[in-house]
Amino acid sequence: MPRYFFHHRIGDRMMWDAVGCELPDLGMAPDPDRAVTLWMDMIEGRLQPDRILVITDEVGKVLFVTAR
Repeated sequence: MPRYFFHHRIGDRMMWDAVGCELPDLGMAPDPDRAVTLWMDMIEGRLQPDRILVITDEVGKVLFVTAR
């Protein structure tokens, strides 16, 4: 099963996910309610401008980035 890493940047602070999470696909988040809220915020443009989420795979390939 693939491992995904969810890195967060808030303001000028980057928080690296060193552990990651094994998921069959990115739609299978560990906390489904939180994931739905996050995805809806991204789609509707309600993310804070100083907050960025970067999702990478096992080799470090960037799969998804939220940014304004």
